Amino acid sequence: MNAMNEFVKPTLVLAIICLVITALLSVSHEITQPIIDENERKTAEIARAEVLTEADSFEQIEGEFPEGVQEVYKATNGAGYTVTVTSKGYSSDPLKVMVGLKEDGTIERIKVLANNETPGLGSKVSNDDFVNQFEGMDSSMENFEAIGGATISSNAMKRAIESAFQVYETVKGE
Repeated sequence: MNAMNEFVKPTLVLAIICLVITALLSVSHEITQPIIDENERKTAEIARAEVLTEADSFEQIEGEFPEGVQEVYKATNGAGYTVTVTSKGYSSDPLKVMVGLKEDGTIERIKVLANNETPGLGSKVSNDDFVNQFEGMDSSMENFEAIGGATISSNAMKRAIESAFQVYETVKGE
C-alpha cells in the first residue's frame, strides 16, 4: 500500500500543476487575443492604404471567392479594390499578398504580407525588383518574369495575383 501512495502523490501533484498552468494559459490568451486582433486590423488597414493610395476609406465585400482569397475590400470613393490572397509556394507556409487593383483593372501596387519561402532564393518574391514589375499590369500579366531558380515561389505569386484578378472580375461595379 505504501508503494501505491508513492505513485499517487506525485501524480496528483503533477495533475494539479498541469491544471493551474492550463488555466493561466487560457487567461493569458483571453487577455492578449483582442490586442493581437486589433494590431492585425491596423496592419491590414495600413497595407490597404499602401496598395491603393487613391482610396479614402474601405468597406469589406463578402462573397464566394476563389480558394486562397482571404479578404476583399472596396474603396468607398471608387478608386478600386484590395484583395488579400494566400498561395502555396515552396514553403509549407503559404505566401500571403495584398493586391491593390485600380478601378480600370490594373495593379497599382502589391504588398507581401507573409513570406516564408527559402531565404535568399524564393524569398526574393518580396524584393522590390520583383514586386514592382506588376505595377500597371492587367489580367493578361504580359511581361511577367519569374525569378530564376525560384519558379515555384514566383508562380505562387503569379497565382495569387491571378486570383485577385478573378475577384476583380466578380466584384467590379458593385
